[in-house]
Amino acid sequence: METWEVFRRHGHREPFEHCGTVTASDHEMALLTAKECFLRRREGEHLWVVRRSDIHSFQDESLLEIAADKSYRFNSGYRDVVEKRERAKARAKELASS
Repeated sequence: METWEVFRRHGHREPFEHCGTVTASDHEMALLTAKECFLRRREGEHLWVVRRSDIHSFQDESLLEIAADKSYRFNSGYRDVVEKRERAKARAKELASS
């Protein structure tokens, strides 16, 4: 028996959302069980089941950190420009002196 993650979608324009898990021996049984558990009251129209062991994530969460400041891409990035410029100048002086 394996654990399967279940995703459902309410309509063609909606995204799939995680709605729970089921335990089943294969993908066909997982789909049937998921249908009975998560669509019995017409809560959605489409189902996906994914074997939990097939879902992978980063072991090192630091890989998700942003490598460069790209706040200039958003309007909010232009707030406090003078302060950011002064910090950048101070950092440049610090790096030049070392």
